[in-house]
Amino acid sequence: PGFLMGVVGVLYSVVLGFLVGTVWTTFSAAQQTADLEAGYVGDAFNYAGQLPRHQGAQLQRLLARYALTVRSEDWSRASRVRTDGTANLLYDAIAIAVKVPPGRNVSSAEILEENTIRSAFFETLRQLGDARRLRVIQAQTGLPAGLIEALLLGAINVIAFMFLFGVQSYAKQMVMTALLSGSIGLFFGLIVELSSPYSGAIHVSHDALNFVISSNQMERVGK
Repeated sequence: PGFLMGVVGVLYSVVLGFLVGTVWTTFSAAQQTADLEAGYVGDAFNYAGQLPRHQGAQLQRLLARYALTVRSEDWSRASRVRTDGTANLLYDAIAIAVKVPPGRNVSSAEILEENTIRSAFFETLRQLGDARRLRVIQAQTGLPAGLIEALLLGAINVIAFMFLFGVQSYAKQMVMTALLSGSIGLFFGLIVELSSPYSGAIHVSHDALNFVISSNQMERVGK
Protein backbone atom coordinates (compact mmCIF):
# COMPACT_ATOMS: atom_id res chain seq x y z
CA PRO A 1 0.00 0.00 0.00
CA GLY A 2 2.82 2.42 0.79
CA PHE A 3 4.40 1.90 -2.63
CA LEU A 4 1.05 2.47 -4.37
CA MET A 5 0.46 5.60 -2.31
CA GLY A 6 3.88 6.91 -3.34
CA VAL A 7 3.20 6.31 -7.04
CA VAL A 8 -0.17 8.08 -6.92
CA GLY A 9 1.23 10.99 -4.92
CA VAL A 10 4.22 11.48 -7.21
CA LEU A 11 2.08 11.40 -10.36
CA TYR A 12 -0.33 13.97 -9.03
CA SER A 13 2.42 16.22 -7.64
CA VAL A 14 4.20 16.21 -11.01
CA VAL A 15 1.01 17.24 -12.82
CA LEU A 16 0.25 19.89 -10.20
CA GLY A 17 3.77 21.30 -10.34
CA PHE A 18 3.70 21.38 -14.14
CA LEU A 19 0.44 23.32 -14.10
CA VAL A 20 1.77 25.81 -11.54
CA GLY A 21 4.76 26.46 -13.79
CA THR A 22 2.54 26.81 -16.85
CA VAL A 23 0.11 29.31 -15.33
CA TRP A 24 2.99 31.27 -13.80
CA THR A 25 4.57 31.60 -17.26
CA THR A 26 1.22 32.80 -18.62
CA PHE A 27 0.89 35.28 -15.77
CA SER A 28 4.41 36.61 -16.40
CA ALA A 29 3.60 37.05 -20.10
CA ALA A 30 0.47 39.03 -19.19
CA GLN A 31 2.52 41.25 -16.87
CA GLN A 32 5.06 41.84 -19.62
CA THR A 33 2.25 42.78 -22.02
CA ALA A 34 0.86 45.30 -19.54
CA ASP A 35 4.30 46.82 -18.97
CA LEU A 36 4.95 47.08 -22.71
CA GLU A 37 1.58 48.73 -23.28
CA ALA A 38 2.38 51.30 -20.62
CA GLY A 39 5.77 51.97 -22.21
CA TYR A 40 4.25 52.44 -25.65
CA VAL A 41 1.71 54.89 -24.24
CA GLY A 42 4.53 56.92 -22.71
CA ASP A 43 6.60 56.88 -25.92
CA ALA A 44 3.65 57.88 -28.10
CA PHE A 45 2.75 60.65 -25.64
CA ASN A 46 6.27 62.10 -25.85
CA TYR A 47 6.38 61.84 -29.65
CA ALA A 48 3.04 63.66 -29.84
CA GLY A 49 4.52 66.48 -27.80
CA GLN A 50 7.07 67.14 -30.55
CA LEU A 51 4.45 67.50 -33.30
CA PRO A 52 2.84 70.89 -34.20
CA ARG A 53 1.41 72.47 -31.10
CA HIS A 54 -2.35 72.16 -31.62
CA GLN A 55 -2.15 68.72 -33.19
CA GLY A 56 0.28 67.46 -30.56
CA ALA A 57 -1.95 68.70 -27.74
CA GLN A 58 -4.94 66.81 -29.18
CA LEU A 59 -2.92 63.62 -29.51
CA GLN A 60 -1.54 63.89 -25.99
CA ARG A 61 -5.05 64.41 -24.64
CA LEU A 62 -6.26 61.24 -26.39
CA LEU A 63 -3.30 59.18 -25.18
CA ALA A 64 -3.74 60.47 -21.64
CA ARG A 65 -7.39 59.44 -21.75
CA TYR A 66 -6.34 56.04 -23.09
CA ALA A 67 -3.97 55.49 -20.16
CA LEU A 68 -6.50 56.71 -17.61
CA THR A 69 -9.24 54.52 -19.10
CA VAL A 70 -7.06 51.42 -19.02
CA ARG A 71 -6.08 52.10 -15.42
CA SER A 72 -9.56 52.84 -14.11
CA GLU A 73 -11.78 50.49 -16.10
CA ASP A 74 -10.15 47.78 -18.16
CA TRP A 75 -8.35 45.88 -15.43
CA SER A 76 -11.56 44.83 -13.68
CA ARG A 77 -13.60 44.39 -16.88
CA ALA A 78 -11.04 42.69 -19.11
CA SER A 79 -12.07 39.17 -18.15
CA ARG A 80 -15.75 39.88 -18.90
CA VAL A 81 -15.69 41.92 -22.12
CA ARG A 82 -14.01 41.44 -25.46
CA THR A 83 -13.85 45.09 -26.48
CA ASP A 84 -13.34 48.38 -24.70
CA GLY A 85 -13.44 52.06 -25.49
CA THR A 86 -9.67 52.40 -25.81
CA ALA A 87 -9.77 51.18 -29.42
CA ASN A 88 -11.77 54.27 -30.46
CA LEU A 89 -9.21 56.51 -28.77
CA LEU A 90 -6.44 54.93 -30.85
CA TYR A 91 -8.47 55.32 -34.05
CA ASP A 92 -9.07 59.00 -33.23
CA ALA A 93 -5.35 59.49 -32.62
CA ILE A 94 -4.52 58.02 -36.03
CA ALA A 95 -7.13 60.21 -37.74
CA ILE A 96 -5.63 63.34 -36.17
CA ALA A 97 -1.99 62.38 -36.77
CA VAL A 98 -2.39 61.78 -40.51
CA LYS A 99 -3.50 65.38 -41.06
CA VAL A 100 -0.66 67.78 -41.82
CA PRO A 101 -1.45 71.28 -40.55
CA PRO A 102 -1.69 73.69 -43.57
CA GLY A 103 -0.26 77.12 -44.06
CA ARG A 104 3.00 76.72 -42.18
CA ASN A 105 6.19 78.44 -43.29
CA VAL A 106 8.86 75.88 -42.36
CA SER A 107 12.11 74.78 -43.92
CA SER A 108 12.72 71.45 -45.61
CA ALA A 109 14.88 70.37 -42.66
CA GLU A 110 12.02 71.05 -40.26
CA ILE A 111 9.61 69.14 -42.50
CA LEU A 112 12.01 66.18 -42.59
CA GLU A 113 12.35 66.24 -38.80
CA GLU A 114 8.58 66.41 -38.35
CA ASN A 115 8.00 63.53 -40.77
CA THR A 116 10.57 61.44 -38.91
CA ILE A 117 8.81 62.11 -35.61
CA ARG A 118 5.44 61.42 -37.20
CA SER A 119 6.68 58.08 -38.57
CA ALA A 120 8.04 57.13 -35.15
CA PHE A 121 4.70 58.12 -33.61
CA PHE A 122 2.76 55.90 -36.03
CA GLU A 123 5.09 52.95 -35.38
CA THR A 124 4.71 53.35 -31.63
CA LEU A 125 0.95 53.64 -32.03
CA ARG A 126 0.95 50.40 -34.02
CA GLN A 127 2.91 48.67 -31.26
CA LEU A 128 0.50 50.08 -28.70
CA GLY A 129 -2.44 48.66 -30.65
CA ASP A 130 -0.75 45.25 -30.82
CA ALA A 131 -0.09 45.28 -27.07
CA ARG A 132 -3.68 46.29 -26.36
CA ARG A 133 -5.02 43.52 -28.60
CA LEU A 134 -2.78 40.97 -26.92
CA ARG A 135 -3.94 42.14 -23.49
CA VAL A 136 -7.57 41.68 -24.45
CA ILE A 137 -6.84 38.19 -25.82
CA GLN A 138 -4.89 37.18 -22.74
CA ALA A 139 -7.76 38.36 -20.55
CA GLN A 140 -10.08 35.87 -22.30
CA THR A 141 -7.82 32.86 -21.83
CA GLY A 142 -8.08 30.52 -18.89
CA LEU A 143 -7.75 26.92 -17.90
CA PRO A 144 -8.83 24.43 -20.57
CA ALA A 145 -12.30 22.94 -20.24
CA GLY A 146 -12.34 19.88 -18.01
CA LEU A 147 -9.02 20.62 -16.34
CA ILE A 148 -10.59 21.81 -13.08
CA GLU A 149 -12.68 18.65 -12.89
CA ALA A 150 -9.64 16.48 -13.60
CA LEU A 151 -7.64 18.24 -10.88
CA LEU A 152 -10.46 17.84 -8.37
CA LEU A 153 -10.85 14.16 -9.19
CA GLY A 154 -7.12 13.61 -8.84
CA ALA A 155 -7.07 15.45 -5.51
CA ILE A 156 -9.94 13.31 -4.19
CA ASN A 157 -8.12 10.14 -5.23
CA VAL A 158 -4.85 11.16 -3.57
CA ILE A 159 -6.58 12.24 -0.34
CA ALA A 160 -8.59 9.02 -0.32
CA PHE A 161 -5.40 6.95 -0.67
CA MET A 162 -3.83 8.88 2.19
CA PHE A 163 -6.90 8.53 4.39
CA LEU A 164 -7.20 4.78 3.73
CA PHE A 165 -3.48 4.19 4.24
CA GLY A 166 -3.67 2.99 7.82
CA VAL A 167 -1.18 3.99 10.49
CA GLN A 168 -1.08 2.96 14.14
CA SER A 169 -2.14 6.38 15.41
CA TYR A 170 -5.50 7.65 14.18
CA ALA A 171 -4.56 11.22 15.18
CA LYS A 172 -1.38 11.07 13.08
CA GLN A 173 -3.36 9.75 10.15
CA MET A 174 -5.82 12.63 10.37
CA VAL A 175 -2.99 15.17 10.68
CA MET A 176 -1.25 13.70 7.61
CA THR A 177 -4.49 13.76 5.64
CA ALA A 178 -5.23 17.34 6.69
CA LEU A 179 -1.72 18.52 5.74
CA LEU A 180 -1.96 16.82 2.38
CA SER A 181 -5.40 18.31 1.74
CA GLY A 182 -4.16 21.77 2.70
CA SER A 183 -1.12 21.52 0.41
CA ILE A 184 -3.23 20.38 -2.53
CA GLY A 185 -5.77 23.12 -1.86
CA LEU A 186 -3.01 25.75 -1.71
CA PHE A 187 -1.55 24.81 -5.08
CA PHE A 188 -4.98 24.28 -6.57
CA GLY A 189 -6.04 27.78 -5.54
CA LEU A 190 -2.78 29.21 -6.87
CA ILE A 191 -3.40 27.61 -10.27
CA VAL A 192 -6.94 28.99 -10.45
CA GLU A 193 -5.88 32.51 -9.42
CA LEU A 194 -2.90 32.73 -11.77
CA SER A 195 -4.97 31.46 -14.70
CA SER A 196 -6.90 34.78 -14.68
CA PRO A 197 -4.08 37.35 -14.72
CA TYR A 198 -6.31 40.44 -15.07
CA SER A 199 -8.79 39.64 -12.29
CA GLY A 200 -8.94 37.92 -8.93
CA ALA A 201 -6.87 38.27 -5.79
CA ILE A 202 -3.60 37.74 -7.69
CA HIS A 203 -3.65 39.97 -10.76
CA VAL A 204 -1.33 41.84 -13.07
CA SER A 205 0.17 44.96 -11.54
CA HIS A 206 -0.27 48.30 -13.27
CA ASP A 207 2.65 50.00 -11.53
CA ALA A 208 4.28 50.72 -14.89
CA LEU A 209 1.12 52.44 -16.13
CA ASN A 210 0.86 54.45 -12.92
CA PHE A 211 4.46 55.58 -13.37
CA VAL A 212 3.82 56.68 -16.97
CA ILE A 213 0.69 58.57 -15.95
CA SER A 214 2.32 60.37 -13.04
CA SER A 215 5.63 61.17 -14.78
CA ASN A 216 3.83 62.70 -17.78
CA GLN A 217 1.08 64.40 -15.73
CA MET A 218 -1.57 62.61 -17.79
CA GLU A 219 -4.30 63.19 -15.24
CA ARG A 220 -4.06 66.92 -15.91
CA VAL A 221 -3.67 66.54 -19.69
CA GLY A 222 -6.53 64.07 -20.03
CA LYS A 223 -9.15 66.31 -18.46
